[in-house]
Amino acid sequence: MIRVTVGPRGWILACFLVASGVAGATDNSSLYERLGGRAGVTAIADTLIDRVSADPVLGRSFKDTKIRRIKDKLALQLCDLTGGPCHYDGDPMRQVHAGHHISQAEFYGMVEALRAILVERGVDLRSRNELLRLLAPMKRDVVEPPAKPAPAEPAPGTAPSIAPATAADTHG
Repeated sequence: MIRVTVGPRGWILACFLVASGVAGATDNSSLYERLGGRAGVTAIADTLIDRVSADPVLGRSFKDTKIRRIKDKLALQLCDLTGGPCHYDGDPMRQVHAGHHISQAEFYGMVEALRAILVERGVDLRSRNELLRLLAPMKRDVVEPPAKPAPAEPAPGTAPSIAPATAADTHG
């Protein structure tokens, strides 16, 4: 039998590791359970939508929407994605976000809000990263690529910038 004696600093380190989730990194519970089950994913969804819809920049795409429905569908989606007992029955992400003109900056703003909420709720780093990894592929369905600018046309009454060559151009 090996006996290990731990001084006061060792206990502080052990408490820190347990509190930060490092010691629990081999936990076999589902991400759903680590986020707090139904109550946890519902609170995450509610807080996230409240926060981003109230933001002067990020809230633009939430104008004239049914906020309660968005919260409920997001909680259902989080429950499904993280291994909970739910089945997401909402519309596909591309369809839901079509026409909202969500930029990459707005998408990343929402990701930052989610990260902050997860930290505030005490979600360990492993679980935060796992959730973000599950959500990341949705970016291509949520973000609308910027419109390509139309080719510039000459102003009315002006010649085009590239005129066809004429005989005078070669003798001149």
